[in-house]
Amino acid sequence: MTNILKKTRQFAEERALIKGGDRILIAVSGGPDSVFLFYFLQYLRKFFDISIAVAYIHHHLREEADEELVFVKTLAGKYKAPFYFKDIYIKGSSGIEEKARKERYKALYSIAREAQCNKIAVGHNLDDQVETVIIRFIKGTGIAGLGGILPEKKLFPRTEIAVIRPMLCLEKQEILRFLKEKKREYRIDATNLSTNFFRNQIRLEVVPLLLQHNPQFKKKIAQLSFLLQDDFAFLQRKGYEAFERIFTDKGDALNMAEYRRLDVSLKRMVAGLLIEKITGAPYRSYNKIRQLVEFLDQYPGKRLKIEKLPLC
Repeated sequence: MTNILKKTRQFAEERALIKGGDRILIAVSGGPDSVFLFYFLQYLRKFFDISIAVAYIHHHLREEADEELVFVKTLAGKYKAPFYFKDIYIKGSSGIEEKARKERYKALYSIAREAQCNKIAVGHNLDDQVETVIIRFIKGTGIAGLGGILPEKKLFPRTEIAVIRPMLCLEKQEILRFLKEKKREYRIDATNLSTNFFRNQIRLEVVPLLLQHNPQFKKKIAQLSFLLQDDFAFLQRKGYEAFERIFTDKGDALNMAEYRRLDVSLKRMVAGLLIEKITGAPYRSYNKIRQLVEFLDQYPGKRLKIEKLPLC
């Protein structure tokens, strides 16, 4: 079963997720995925000069959370890993999952800064990747969305703290088998078995049905997501290059001759970057991007002042 550790290490090395000198905050909920992540990073210390700390985020949504907090604190103490926890409170009854996710990452960012960590490790696995791709496909998305969960991503714009996900190569059953064989304890979140949540419906009902038609379905979706991540990264680089080219020397106007030379895919990428530049936040709305591309395509002049864009 040490093969699973080697497999995860190989994935982390291929994606350059971890390097010597990293200070990694591990988000541990007490569930099987985060517990495996904790043991994996302990194993990785044999090969990399890294330091680790453990964080537990208390959502105050389940009675079991108090016991989970004690369990995670005990686990960290057993290996002499610094332990941190934060309380978060979710207001309202709608969109709880998304609200909790956002507040959780804010709390992790705060702890990472306090602990002087440059990376936050979370336990998303291959099954999570598959569910994410399916959900985004159902709701509507593009290449970036179908790429699913990224192995590494800056937590917030203009911050050096990155979130890493070294377990995206592992199926859930691999993780559970490892923990069972090694007799490692973990906790189960009963809400993961409830079909009241959309993601749980995908996991418990849709994915098993698709596996009946293709037993390799999960691996194929994961393969597709990684291919699209690489393709989008290439397209994004080209988009940034084009974005720089279409600006005039003063940076206050667009060179429309340069814009018209772009392929339609790069036009969409540039439009998205323009929206980001003007609004200050990444924007992925297909309709907004399409409308801006149509406006730019129809503009007759050689130069277009930024303030004349319909977004200003």
